[in-house]
Amino acid sequence: MKPFKLKFLALLLFTITIFSCSNDDDDNAQVIIDFGTAPASSIITTGTVDVITENTVRYHTINFSTEPYTVTLVETENNIVLIDLGPAPAFAAELKTYFDAINKPGTVIITHNHGDHYGGASSFTDLDFYAESVVADQLNNTDDFTSLYSKSVISVSGTQKIGDLTFAFDKVSNAETGENGFIYNEEHLALFSGDLVYNLTHPYIREYTPKDSVDEIDNWIAGLTTLKTNFSNYNHLFVGHNGSRADVGTAIDENINYLQTAKGLIKGTQTLTAGGTATTNQEVIDELELLYPSYKEGGLSLSLPNAFFPGDTGADWF
Repeated sequence: MKPFKLKFLALLLFTITIFSCSNDDDDNAQVIIDFGTAPASSIITTGTVDVITENTVRYHTINFSTEPYTVTLVETENNIVLIDLGPAPAFAAELKTYFDAINKPGTVIITHNHGDHYGGASSFTDLDFYAESVVADQLNNTDDFTSLYSKSVISVSGTQKIGDLTFAFDKVSNAETGENGFIYNEEHLALFSGDLVYNLTHPYIREYTPKDSVDEIDNWIAGLTTLKTNFSNYNHLFVGHNGSRADVGTAIDENINYLQTAKGLIKGTQTLTAGGTATTNQEVIDELELLYPSYKEGGLSLSLPNAFFPGDTGADWF
């Protein structure tokens, strides 16, 4: 073979190699979005803001008040998805200001039919709302909600592309409330548990009715056990009260432990620190506050008589 042919073949082989390597680099290149500076946390005067920035997604968790009521904004390159909206117009006004400061189109997901998760709906009436199918039906037939948001909540069974991300919708029945929706995104290993998981916060256990045939705490623990099995390897757990956790399995175990303790106190299988067993709602609440002194207020006191209105009998525990 003549020398010039050898040189030509060598040059051709070198070019192909370089082109192939270049394509490999392009295929394996990590996409990183420049989200810019997050809105000033000072916008939220009634709570705190935590921001987690990753390559293609940015999470903003906003915790309002001492309970705390948590709203999570999932920001991608082109969109924002708000998970829940907090309890009241006072909070919603600041949430809307924070949302507007990001300046991207938005969508809302509501995890379940409790007012402290949809109370801010009137500030976001121009956005589409989504919920797990049973939860959506509840919301669309709840006067308190429809008075705030006149459009129909879009019902989802299974998965739904919302903005730039695909979310899977599921629920646990007869637990913290009748239907507790939760959402997850497999791409980013993010679980949005609503009120199935509380983060170092006293949960709302008013709807536990131990004298009935359905044991809501047992159902709740069974649901949490399934969540732990399916999502302990996830990177993020965003809860309905008190922000987020990276140690998903540990956070779920904490809730299982709390619920087992609460059930024992209510059923009389666990003694009080001072001795004896509880016979009133107040004694249960006092003991839980004693056993979990660092936990935030949450919804525990809503189990007491007169919690919602004068004459309210409170949780039906005894």
